[in-house]
Amino acid sequence: MALSIDSLSVYLGGKEILKDGAMSFSVERGQVVGILGPNGCGKSTLLGSIGGLIEKSGGRITVDDIDISALKTRNRARIFSYVEQNERLSAAYTVLESVVMGRYPHLKSFENYSAEDFGMARSAIRRLSLDGFEKRLVTELSGGESARVSIARALTQDAPVFLLDEPTAALDPKHSLGVMRIARELAQDGKIVVAALHDINLAMLSTDRLIFLKEGTIISDRASKDVDGRILEYVYDVPWELFATGDGDRRVAFPVEEQ
Repeated sequence: MALSIDSLSVYLGGKEILKDGAMSFSVERGQVVGILGPNGCGKSTLLGSIGGLIEKSGGRITVDDIDISALKTRNRARIFSYVEQNERLSAAYTVLESVVMGRYPHLKSFENYSAEDFGMARSAIRRLSLDGFEKRLVTELSGGESARVSIARALTQDAPVFLLDEPTAALDPKHSLGVMRIARELAQDGKIVVAALHDINLAMLSTDRLIFLKEGTIISDRASKDVDGRILEYVYDVPWELFATGDGDRRVAFPVEEQ
């Protein structure tokens, strides 16, 4: 399985967000790919257009040579599990009810959720350390708890491609690491994971590849271990220093204030 993006472009409100001809890449199954870049560079637009939430202006998106634009919404939801940035859980469902909704694309018309569906939902809830939250209303949760419910629902959806838009933005370090560990486990199970991230160090630690965007254009697509200060400075317009940690297999990056 492969996700392929070919010359994707997006215009919103008459403004070019993803530049024509500058957005092409592919992701093989078993990979975790991070999308990095400054605010407004097009990360969320890229993921939203891949998942079908934002209409593309040009280009082609395929999964195993299937043109996504030709699919109906439910069929697309069987391919993409999408976690929206800062999703608002405003309806008064319980956590279990909200998470099991991830199975909806797999139901037949007028079919109810099965015991197996609820079992998958409970498993995802445990995986996100939400044990004991099943009966809590999602409207009563903190921002971080709500984010984990959204991720649990995506796990329950169990599509072959996971699109995660800032999945760790509202999470503390422990749960951020937990979410990215799950991303790695999904890849090991043969899924494709594409995640927009802001945390440079978490991205370098948790991904196979990093795609850097700037002003709606791909600036660099490289192995995470090959990220250096030059590309970070070019993308973020501030100098960076990188330091090896432990046995040297991991590095951390820090922006440096210009004198």
